[in-house]
Amino acid sequence: MAARPTAREAADRALVLYAFVRRGTIEHVLDDADADPGRTAQAERARVETDRWLTASDLEAALTETEARLLGAESGLWPPEAIVDAVWRREALGTLLWGLGHLVAIPPYDTEFSQADLDAAIVDSGSVDRFRAVSRLRDDDELLRALGEADTWHGATAGAEDDDAAIASLSAERRWALSWLLGGG
Repeated sequence: MAARPTAREAADRALVLYAFVRRGTIEHVLDDADADPGRTAQAERARVETDRWLTASDLEAALTETEARLLGAESGLWPPEAIVDAVWRREALGTLLWGLGHLVAIPPYDTEFSQADLDAAIVDSGSVDRFRAVSRLRDDDELLRALGEADTWHGATAGAEDDDAAIASLSAERRWALSWLLGGG
């Protein structure tokens, strides 16, 4: 088993996922917009700004190889499966934010984290340094209880279709985040 991440490492992972989810949302819009040149140019400006932010915030080392490759790609070039993965990562992000004390609760398993709540949890601290400073990992008992619930939902819905498929994806992302916070890799 891997060592449990520090609050700083978990905060950096949350910040990276925030950038990744936002970029995935932009890629989703571009995919739906049939590569409208205006939207693509706007997305490319956002990509450059995100690159600058990752560098200025000293987050490049926290990126996985896949995240670095996708975030560095020109706008409009993400494969469809990467877009879907990035959109679902919102659930892992929300769970990390809860695990760091930036959110009060994890929504029920038939409810996704709201993007507005995630945005507020990240930006309300005012800066990356302040976000890192106020991040505190919840204790193991709280994380283990939440992991048990995520395991139950994932086990009950894995391989399902329709609405249960969404719950399976949601619970898989939450389960991954909780496991990682507990040092499960």
